[in-house]
Amino acid sequence: MTVKTSFYQKLQYDFVMIRFLHEQDCFDREKYDETVLSIRNSRKKIDMYSPPEEKKVLLYCIDMLFEFLNEGDREKIYDYAEAIHNVPEIYMQTRNLYSLRAELKCFQNKYGKHYFPFVREVKPSFTPKAPKNKWEYFYAASDVDFKILHPTAYKLLCCIGAAVLLLPQIIYLVYCMFINPAPDEWTLILGCAGAFIIGIGLFNIVAAWIHQYLGHLLTAVCLIGGGVITVISMYLLYT
Repeated sequence: MTVKTSFYQKLQYDFVMIRFLHEQDCFDREKYDETVLSIRNSRKKIDMYSPPEEKKVLLYCIDMLFEFLNEGDREKIYDYAEAIHNVPEIYMQTRNLYSLRAELKCFQNKYGKHYFPFVREVKPSFTPKAPKNKWEYFYAASDVDFKILHPTAYKLLCCIGAAVLLLPQIIYLVYCMFINPAPDEWTLILGCAGAFIIGIGLFNIVAAWIHQYLGHLLTAVCLIGGGVITVISMYLLYT
């Protein structure tokens, strides 16, 4: 057994103990304090040493648990501990987040959809304006929760995103170089730039399925602006 596996087994045990303590009529304060202290120590280690993809899920689960413990609603604490007690198994390589959806969604259905924000359906989110945290989308860890929850859909969307980003350029170059060969002029480069901008607009649409859509303005500017540049390029090439 590795040190990492042992650590997550202990964290899982602590979650189970919180559930058990709030199930009993006779509350064991000493055991409760010992378990809470253990979870706090685990949180510190996760915050210091765990990679971003582990922090995002685990710190959320632990912080929400402490929030519920402060509220003191025994039924809610029990239900929450029941929902999260298997989460450490993700990082022991024995479960994945997708397999825990039913348990997490059961809590959501009872207490609100705003809990466990990383549990999302594969549905597009076309927000009219770019969100305030839009720059976070450019970090590698920004889509980790979606990747963990929907591994197959994530790979498929990455392939589709890459395809729509490059497809306008490929179509433009195939037409200008093979179907209707154009003179080797600077306007060919201008057309490639326009086609690439169109690709960015299409890529932004695909990103909506990962909930990283950057707003209607970017889509419109890229599709219209890129289209105009491409049309101008072809006009200059063939007239």
